[in-house]
Amino acid sequence: MSKSRPHFSPELFSRELLRWFEGNARALPWRATNHWYPVFLSEILLQQTQVEQALPYYRKLIDRYPTVYDLAQADEQELLALWAGLGYYARARHLLKAAGEVVARFHGQFPSNLKDALSLPGIGPYTAAAVLSIAFGQPLPVVDGNVLRVVTRLFALRDDIRQTATKNKVRGLLQEIIDDKAPGLFNEALMELGALVCTPQNPDCQSCPVAGFCLAKEHGLTGEIPFKSPLRERRRVVHFVLVVRFRAKFLLVRRDRPGLLSGMWEFPVLETRRLIHSNLKIKQHVQALTGAAVSSLTFGPELQHIYSHIHLRYQPVLAELQQAPRATLTEQKAVWCRAEEFERYAIHRAHHKVLGHKETAAWFSS
Repeated sequence: MSKSRPHFSPELFSRELLRWFEGNARALPWRATNHWYPVFLSEILLQQTQVEQALPYYRKLIDRYPTVYDLAQADEQELLALWAGLGYYARARHLLKAAGEVVARFHGQFPSNLKDALSLPGIGPYTAAAVLSIAFGQPLPVVDGNVLRVVTRLFALRDDIRQTATKNKVRGLLQEIIDDKAPGLFNEALMELGALVCTPQNPDCQSCPVAGFCLAKEHGLTGEIPFKSPLRERRRVVHFVLVVRFRAKFLLVRRDRPGLLSGMWEFPVLETRRLIHSNLKIKQHVQALTGAAVSSLTFGPELQHIYSHIHLRYQPVLAELQQAPRATLTEQKAVWCRAEEFERYAIHRAHHKVLGHKETAAWFSS
């Protein structure tokens, strides 16, 4: 065991942790089976996403693609539409590519070799360890945000958890204490402990089954550990969201350039430095896009959306056309559709706010 914990008993720690997990584990659908596919699907969804938010998406995806063969044959736009609103859309594209490779390279079975698992698109050390430990019983520790918090408190580590070196240190400590007989349960229990008990703020140490092993609790450091350095300031982006309407149809465009939200659908945008109502500029932009003059503009409320590295401020604008549009980009990048058809398209979360906001929702029902 680690030199800093000469009297730490991995066996006793695991016994107390697993006993707690047996009586307190949430009834999650992917825990109802030992098959790797539900575990794989859930772990992709749980990257950057809380369980409660991921659950409805898991149910939609497992119903639509019950096997990896179904997923491998999925249409990307359909998958993105099912994913819409969850964010981090590269996960969906990686999920589709990984399923294709599992079918093509590994005959429909998730590779049991760690090196092969890591070769799949979108599969990093955390996801590979989660699937291989939970579904295949391999003694590989998982290190996610919950586990980082539990272990840094357990060993009173003051290292910056944003740093790769800290994650590697935690992984090394876990490799020493993981339960070789039940590594999947051990990993799930540790993650569950972080989610339910060893929370970021005000951890419930009184209810913690392994509080007696915790150095942070012993030394009164649970409020200081884990240490996380400040994020870099997000880049600020400002634009108008142009809800272009002709009769009962709306213009949607697809973001085909590489990067954030690639492949997603949205209303056209007009980037600006400040949200000042420049009616002439907006009308000219819409006319250049559609080949039709604008009869009226209606400005909605200022909204915002926070991405990992971007702070977006935007204002929706309803632009009514005087006559039928004559030019709209290309057929591959733009469509005119009714509001009830929006669900066919993978519209990203920021523009979903325009659809659902009380001041703009009426634009789509009149």
